[in-house]
Amino acid sequence: MSSQPKRPPPPEPPERQPLSQVAIIDAAIELADHDGIGALSMRKLARRLGFEVMALYNHIANKNELMTLMVETIVAGIPAPPDDLAPLAAVRNMAMATRSALTKHPWASELWLKHLPGPARTSQMEFYLRNLYQSGLSNESAHHGFHAVTNHVHGYTLQEQGMTLGPDRESAEDQIHEYLARLSPDEHPFTIAHVHQHLEGHTASTFELVLDLILDGLVRLDESGNERGTS
Repeated sequence: MSSQPKRPPPPEPPERQPLSQVAIIDAAIELADHDGIGALSMRKLARRLGFEVMALYNHIANKNELMTLMVETIVAGIPAPPDDLAPLAAVRNMAMATRSALTKHPWASELWLKHLPGPARTSQMEFYLRNLYQSGLSNESAHHGFHAVTNHVHGYTLQEQGMTLGPDRESAEDQIHEYLARLSPDEHPFTIAHVHQHLEGHTASTFELVLDLILDGLVRLDESGNERGTS
């Protein structure tokens, strides 16, 4: 009787990494990036890390604190503008970099608006305000400029995400063509032409365009106010 060949031993399970606040936040970000923020739960996160759920609470007070720390981590990773940029150019650079980070993490804008700032977000707020005031804008224009720029960053990102018709581009284009078929060329000629521009790829993102209009408009608003004051 021939002996049965020995089976290879089962693979060793991956070594469990020590649990820490950073490890929990990083795993939460990965989960939210892959499955969406709605899929995030402390229990699912614990399974992902290989620990009991109660172990997480030794490092994170609750899910609300976790989501605040997730946004803080994203903001902390946004690169600072070069030191030699003029103040409004630095504001523009920070707005562009922030939108890029929010695009990579589609859940972050929603959480940003629902949670109070931590140290990283407060530092970014201080950066915006300092550069707007140091650009020579009046106090009123700098105040309004801060809200105009930051509202544009988050509003544009949320609108862009909300307008996504789904991951299947072909299916999305079918829906758009169905929409076009319902429009009357006599009543909606400009709308039809506008949608075709998008389908043909003739339009780019308007994020930078509107950002530049905001910054240029703040300067012109101050200049016109000064002219009225001296006339």
